[in-house]
Amino acid sequence: MWEKKKWRPLAGGVFLAQVLLEVIAVVNIHRLDMVPTKYLVVLYVVLAGLTALTAFLLFKGTGHGPSHKRRHRRIASIVIALIVGIGSAIATAFAAEAYSTVNTVTAASDKYAAVEGVYVLKTDRAVKIQDTKDYKFGVMDGHNTQTAVDKISNKVKKAIKTIPEKSASDSASALYSGDVQAVILNEAYVDTLTDTDKYADFRKKTRLIYEVPIKKTTTSNKAVDVTKEPFVLYISGSDTRSKVLDTSRSDVNILMVVNPSTNQILLLNTPRDYYVKNPAAGGAYDKLTHCGLYGISCSEQALGSLYNTDINYYAQINFTGFEKLIDSIGGITVDSPQAFTAQGYSFKKGKNNLNGAQALAFARERHAFTEGDNMRGENQMRVIKAVIAKITSDGGNTLLHYKSIMDSLSGTFVTDLTSKDISKMVKKQLSDGGSWNVQSYAVSGKTGMDTTYSMPGTKVSVMYQDTNKVVKGARLIDKVKNDEKLTSTDVAQ
Repeated sequence: MWEKKKWRPLAGGVFLAQVLLEVIAVVNIHRLDMVPTKYLVVLYVVLAGLTALTAFLLFKGTGHGPSHKRRHRRIASIVIALIVGIGSAIATAFAAEAYSTVNTVTAASDKYAAVEGVYVLKTDRAVKIQDTKDYKFGVMDGHNTQTAVDKISNKVKKAIKTIPEKSASDSASALYSGDVQAVILNEAYVDTLTDTDKYADFRKKTRLIYEVPIKKTTTSNKAVDVTKEPFVLYISGSDTRSKVLDTSRSDVNILMVVNPSTNQILLLNTPRDYYVKNPAAGGAYDKLTHCGLYGISCSEQALGSLYNTDINYYAQINFTGFEKLIDSIGGITVDSPQAFTAQGYSFKKGKNNLNGAQALAFARERHAFTEGDNMRGENQMRVIKAVIAKITSDGGNTLLHYKSIMDSLSGTFVTDLTSKDISKMVKKQLSDGGSWNVQSYAVSGKTGMDTTYSMPGTKVSVMYQDTNKVVKGARLIDKVKNDEKLTSTDVAQ
């Protein structure tokens, strides 16, 4: 009677729980679509074998009288079911989190294109946007500004009065002089103001009282099969610890040219101050970093025009995510061409084992070098190469820290690669394995002072193009796309 009344329901419950957890894990792994078929087959065979073993140990001899052998089998079956169940639950959690993160970072259409801020003088009486309904607002032309004006008018229940200004510096001047009582500025423009001597105190003299987030409008790119065709990925990085924005200055501007057929990667760095034609200005010259103020597509067009190439995708990361990512993979090894000190860290000539904070300091430093921003760009590429080498050469480490890698990317990294693109690339790497030949090249030029489209009437530091280096950069891109293998000689300066 004990067998029928007590053991059978318990055995059935244990078995069903194991099968249910296995099914949930398999569904989530399939939905993630990153595991190569050959590994899925092995997984299914193992799960099927464990399920059959659990059933055999649980139910063999059911209906017969008690015996020590059957008790031992049942205990063993419960242990197996617990191990398989826990393993399936962990696999489900990892797969679900990876799926969520990939969909978050690829949801480019859902992130903000910009944040328009309302600024008043710090001595002004206004503390909330409703207090400004009778103010005169200094505004610059642009779709984002008009969207902000409409939303502010709706918020204060009155059409606000606007005064046109030609530039961010003109807006600041009008605010300082009292010609307007408030200004509406893309918050990324504030950084350009504080870079100038005249308005270096802008953040201290003003107060931000209201923000209007502007949704990004999706733009089409020249999509390719990322596992078969060469493609160019624009890596944009901002010196900020806030959320990633489509419209912001970019301090890191690297084109990653990838050929999946030859396992070749070229990292091509362009300094932030490079004097380039701004597509948003009809070809007027501007600093490359300023192009980001008009959207990441503007930066893509500027670089595409500079090197006469199509840019297929972008990836944007801020320094918070950069630091977390490196910590999540257990640190990196970077080969430094010279010894230097930055932010309290000392780096030796040769190989340096770095954690996230150290790698960030290594990548951001420029004052320690006579080459300044040029060396910073090269060091940024050294860090990226080290990350690629760590992830692709140590799959065990990557899998071990998979959850923390996903956590590091969420909220600090966005891309217009699709989730399917990312899944296909991960699956290909796991299936084929192998290291990548990663070479880097940086263009440079002479520094000087000049006016820019984004800061008219004010001379700022720029880097004039070295056309020979630009031409060489374009040729290197073509070589990678044409299935040619690059060597250190090819990228020598």
